[in-house]
Amino acid sequence: MTKEIPSINIKLFGILRERMKSNNLAIPLKDNSILLKDLKKYLIELYPELNGYDVDFVFAVNRAIANEDITISPRDEIALIPPISGG
Repeated sequence: MTKEIPSINIKLFGILRERMKSNNLAIPLKDNSILLKDLKKYLIELYPELNGYDVDFVFAVNRAIANEDITISPRDEIALIPPISGG
């Protein structure tokens, strides 16, 4: 019997969707949970195009902007939200 590797599905919006040419990412995890700040580092390692002076993002967890010091699991709904401007 093989052990299923946990993964987190991440929804992308705005310029992040355009840059990644996708609506979402499936990120495999080593454990069943991860700190958001560690997930951010991992994402930038996997996708260097997310790291740049012209692109920044915040996390939304279960539809609320989240502090990067929280722990998430594959059960959580995760989204990357780019800066929003308007007037």
